[in-house]
Amino acid sequence: MKLLYKTTNSTKLKSDIIDIIKKNNLETWSIFVSNSTEYLKHTKQWGDKGVISLSISSNDILTVKVLKFDSVKDSLESFEGYYLGRFCEMMLVNFANCFSSIENK
Repeated sequence: MKLLYKTTNSTKLKSDIIDIIKKNNLETWSIFVSNSTEYLKHTKQWGDKGVISLSISSNDILTVKVLKFDSVKDSLESFEGYYLGRFCEMMLVNFANCFSSIENK
């Protein structure tokens, strides 16, 4: 499952999300780095199962999906909805004015 956030500047939105987490303004999220790529990791729930990947599919679309850690035996489907729900919560609380719609693909 992927969530597509329609915005006027997806590069800036991605950068702003990462910056607010790096500044420790969101205690429930941290940055997880693997192979020089930054991912979002929930610190309370679901973070032990995987990470959130943010990618730019066009200038006005920020694509969000959950990537499962190889060591996790559970299926991705068993927790990705909950994990994406936590991400949506963070977006609605902190970045509601930065996107115009969310599409589920």
